[in-house]
Amino acid sequence: MKAFVELITRVAEDRAARSDRRTPLGRALARFRREEDGSLLIFGLFCFVMMLLLAGVALDLMRFEERRTMLQNTIDRAALAAADLEQTLPPKEVVKDYFRKAGLKPPADSDIIVTQGANNDSRKVQISVTEELPTWFMNMMGIDSLTTPASGTAEESIGQLEISLVLDVSGSMNSNNRLVNLKPAAKAFVDQIFDAAEPGKVSISLITYSTQVSLGPDLMAYFNTTGEHASSDCIEFTTADMATTAMDFGFNPTDRVYQRNGHFDPFYTQTPPSLLNCPHRSETNRHIRAFSGDRDALKAHIDSLQASGNTSIDIGMKWGAALLDPSMQNVVDDMIAKGDLPTDFDQRPYAYDDSEALKVLVLMTDGENTTEYRLKDAYDHGQSLLFGNTNYSPTSTSKNQYSLYNPSTGKYYSFAKGQWQNQPYGDNSGEPGAAIPMTWPEVWAKMSVRYFADGIIYSAYGSSSLRNTWRTLPMTWVQSTKNSLTQSACNAVKAEDVRVYTIAFEAPTGGKTLLKQCASAPANYYEAIGPDAIKAAFAGIVNSINKLRLTH
Repeated sequence: MKAFVELITRVAEDRAARSDRRTPLGRALARFRREEDGSLLIFGLFCFVMMLLLAGVALDLMRFEERRTMLQNTIDRAALAAADLEQTLPPKEVVKDYFRKAGLKPPADSDIIVTQGANNDSRKVQISVTEELPTWFMNMMGIDSLTTPASGTAEESIGQLEISLVLDVSGSMNSNNRLVNLKPAAKAFVDQIFDAAEPGKVSISLITYSTQVSLGPDLMAYFNTTGEHASSDCIEFTTADMATTAMDFGFNPTDRVYQRNGHFDPFYTQTPPSLLNCPHRSETNRHIRAFSGDRDALKAHIDSLQASGNTSIDIGMKWGAALLDPSMQNVVDDMIAKGDLPTDFDQRPYAYDDSEALKVLVLMTDGENTTEYRLKDAYDHGQSLLFGNTNYSPTSTSKNQYSLYNPSTGKYYSFAKGQWQNQPYGDNSGEPGAAIPMTWPEVWAKMSVRYFADGIIYSAYGSSSLRNTWRTLPMTWVQSTKNSLTQSACNAVKAEDVRVYTIAFEAPTGGKTLLKQCASAPANYYEAIGPDAIKAAFAGIVNSINKLRLTH
């Protein structure tokens, strides 16, 4: 071990001796080689240069992203503006103008694709552009520019539309030319709705109401109803019925049976009756026109309207809601199968949650709720107290053809003879013809309730008190609750996201208040006085509907 140490020492001394013989430069280089101070300087400079380069790359990328975002935002705004169906300028010019105002180079026509719907019911705008962004630092690595592609598409289309148009045709509509002024406004509404729609995308149900709403025999056939008569087609609703939009149909024997409204005239002393509570089947202009896609048929129906009767806003509202309810789909399917409706309507009324369908109810009145009359059960069917005579024609209005039965005495008053007798006129010896018992529906088809009280009861008994009793005895009525029933129907349909618009056309305060409450929003309520105002109200509703359709 000692020898090894001595060897190392001699080697070191020998190297030191040789080092002393080097030149000053050599000794300096040797010292520099052995010196460790500043050894990281080169590495630090390298890292600094790389950091500058990476910062430059990041800056180029930030510029790129800023330009791309600006380009994309401009494309999105331009596409939306150009696709707007209310935009009157050429869509491509709209796009280019947006680019110019953003300080960007407008795209070429070939970069803008505009697809227009056949009936201006839709517009699709597609924009696709590419920009080259020169780099500031990345060109040091051979990347002279960055490509900034951007594209966007916007489309506005008008979806499926279902409308219930509920119009007041009560007797007050004859005042101040209201019905005359309503007709052109309502027809313009129909035209404007169809003008903005593709065929097959719009259906309108036209419901007219006064004291009652007449379905007409075709629509009435889809319901199970009581069978007291077949002269008219109106249904009586319960309080519970007004709180729902759905209807029950007569497709199964166990389905709901609705009470058919009596076919009678509760108003005046007349024979034959002229102001029927429910319009006669022959009054086709008073029937509901359901799910129509025929603008000409709808306008012809509006032209044929006539006004009479009391005002039942609640019943009009109920039927307007019912014809938008999906429970009517089986009815529509059957009408399509019969060829009464186009096949395009096979899904109507659409489900309430169908995002492609917009349901709208437009309710118009010039008044406020009055009285709805109903026959009591004892007087809407079954044998009456009156007998006719076969010697008189079915159209005869002569009171002499009748005999009135008195249940307490068992006697019959003959109007032909002016006396009480044991048999009705025609069943006694020497009397012409034969006596025939009349049902209550047959009586009401021949005379009004008031005429029965004044012309029959009073003439036979001569009693004013008995006459007064019979003026109301056969009937009951709904009046005090009709506003709450109307509001219940309004709430039910609004709960299903149906847009409700209301028009108070020269209506009194009570009608205005009710319609304000019924509308979906304050802006959906309109007041109108005169022909120009009613036209403006319908036009405002059309404009609102078209805007809503763009969101469906």
